[in-house]
Amino acid sequence: MAVISEVAEGIYRVNAELPGAPLTVSAFVIDDEEPALVETGPRKLHDEIRDAVRKVIDPRRLRYVVVPHFEADECGGLNHFLDAAPRAVPVCSPIGAATNISDFAIRDPLRADEETVLDLGRHRLRFLVTPYVHAWDSMLAFDETTRTLFSSDLFMQPGGGPATTDRDISEEMVSYTRSIGLFPSRAHLDDALGKIGPLRPATLACHHGTVKTGAVEAYLEAFRLHDVTGLTPADPVHTSVSPPPAGMRGPGKTS
Repeated sequence: MAVISEVAEGIYRVNAELPGAPLTVSAFVIDDEEPALVETGPRKLHDEIRDAVRKVIDPRRLRYVVVPHFEADECGGLNHFLDAAPRAVPVCSPIGAATNISDFAIRDPLRADEETVLDLGRHRLRFLVTPYVHAWDSMLAFDETTRTLFSSDLFMQPGGGPATTDRDISEEMVSYTRSIGLFPSRAHLDDALGKIGPLRPATLACHHGTVKTGAVEAYLEAFRLHDVTGLTPADPVHTSVSPPPAGMRGPGKTS
């Protein structure tokens, strides 16, 4: 059963176990006049995640469903939420709007660039376009009101853990990120970190693992100092022919 936790004012983490993977996935509900959902979780977990969302808001009230990038765990449940919420539109990066989401979603997406601001009522969402962090169509959402960065697959770590932590667990984050070869480009990662830093986020609401509510600069500095990009021959992930866990594939893909 998905676990609900308030991680910032009016922002709720809906966390569920991802079968067959050493990860949990989180969707984030922004409870406001124009409610938003950031990430949906995979299609196979939709009923569990929807029932948890319903404890915060009526899913039929959703106005926006933010898709940080096209991947099963990020947007597998997108069309189920759109079908239930007649006013909801998907929100994605310019690349996502021009390619996958335009074809996959049952409703045309809102193309979000770095000039886009969504006024939800008490919260204001803006966006960072961050290609290849880790997918080619990646973007990140940032709530200006609570200074919460919805960091998708940045700042993740395996397992469930507590809903939030003020501790610095950047060493675990770096080790895991390096081991799975998540980010293909140092230059693109550095560009994303350069965009995040000036925002001075107070909370890193990552899609996998514990939400970071303290030591934020330590996480940024850890990625600046330690290269987690590229392919390493010693990494078994890159030498194996086994498919990735179900939650790490694109929507609709099967092994």
